[in-house]
Amino acid sequence: MDKNKIKNKLKDDPAFTLEVQNPEVEALMTQYSSDKKAETLNKLIEKCTKSRFLVPANVGENNKPIPLFIKNGEGEAFMPVYTSKAQLSKDHPSPCIVNMPFLAVVNMVANKESKLDGIAFNPFTHNLIFKKPLVEKIEAVEKARREGHPTSPTKGKTVQMTAEQYVIFERMQYEHIFLPARMFEGGKEFMDRLADEKEKLIDELYEEAYQQKRMYPYMEEDFSVMSMQISDTLNVTRVDFPTRDMAPNCAIRAYLVWDDAVSQGRYFVIDAKGDKTTELAEITEDYKRLGYGAAPVEGAELQTVLDLVKKSAEEQN
Repeated sequence: MDKNKIKNKLKDDPAFTLEVQNPEVEALMTQYSSDKKAETLNKLIEKCTKSRFLVPANVGENNKPIPLFIKNGEGEAFMPVYTSKAQLSKDHPSPCIVNMPFLAVVNMVANKESKLDGIAFNPFTHNLIFKKPLVEKIEAVEKARREGHPTSPTKGKTVQMTAEQYVIFERMQYEHIFLPARMFEGGKEFMDRLADEKEKLIDELYEEAYQQKRMYPYMEEDFSVMSMQISDTLNVTRVDFPTRDMAPNCAIRAYLVWDDAVSQGRYFVIDAKGDKTTELAEITEDYKRLGYGAAPVEGAELQTVLDLVKKSAEEQN
């Protein structure tokens, strides 16, 4: 079959229609880019799971569309998705455009064989990125729903998960998105407040991030906060998270670093992995996750973090 016949056949397939509109998704993306709140992100994810997006693709064998990907300056590859035809680039037309459910996109990106680093929403306008760890979390929640653990979503109601799944989902959002966002936004003022209020502040912020307040399971005693003044300008605050409700990809603890000399913060986590090992990672200000491999023993974590900070400072000078 020649390419013209293929294109005509694709036009007749309802899955290839370009008549897709996602105004609510676009509004939530704009809001989240502004406020960086976990609650907004949760609403955005929930809306996306019920939506379809336009995905640029090539036409492969047997008329099978093969989604395209884009790369950023660091070589990371993302699957671009668009909320409407108006968001597509007129300067870079694709062989075809596929109308895909968001969960199908999630499934492709989260696949273990996938070399993609995440999803890029409207790269030419919103340019909002869902990194692969977040995509994998969405896939895990949806898998649980398909297996019948949470109740099915119903129109006009909030989707419910089991209490255990909800607690784990919320702590992942807090540890990897909400808390680092507060640090980057608040800077030295936030770090000073954390040094003064310690567990009380962490507990308050954790509860604030919960959509369903009545399900909040923790108390101040479940957290441990230690602020350390390493030098005249460098502060490191260690935050230990609750030991219960621990699951793969949850953070065991975080190291919040603030360098007053350059007014710059860094956020490191010790993440639990599925094979009972731990990993040292960093969440950047633009929510990229940088993995540094297996975490050192607990007693060497602080020095390892300080070494990474020192190395970056030397590279910048």
